Amino acid sequence: MKHRARTSSPARRAYYEAATYRRWVAREIGPRRVGGLYRTSPFDPVYEVLAIEEGPRTEWPTWQITVRVLGETRIRTHNAAWEGEVVAEPGEQALTYWAAFALSRPADDGALLEQRHVLDEAFHPGTVAALHELARTARFPQNA
Repeated sequence: MKHRARTSSPARRAYYEAATYRRWVAREIGPRRVGGLYRTSPFDPVYEVLAIEEGPRTEWPTWQITVRVLGETRIRTHNAAWEGEVVAEPGEQALTYWAAFALSRPADDGALLEQRHVLDEAFHPGTVAALHELARTARFPQNA
């Protein structure tokens, strides 16, 4: 008769529990990546993923994701499982979508004004550099 190795050692159980947790979190997060744009349904707003904390954490929730809806300044965290669609992958595709979104809406609130300012700096780096240099070398009259 063959001797069976002990398969339920504490180290082996801990390894399989950690692997099970990682697979569960990966399913919960789904295709979401930092910098990508996603939405839950075609009728919901598009949101940008700012951070993903996969955990495990000692308190609930054991993992969380930080998001911001496009055109808003409020940042929120949650641990809702993936359900939805990928609007734009991180990188150039997301930047193009974000720029088109920011430029197609009236800039009547702080979030869109700030986003347009960032776009201006990205699209006109020479002008921005000249303005920075001008501000650095500007002399202001003393109080008279």
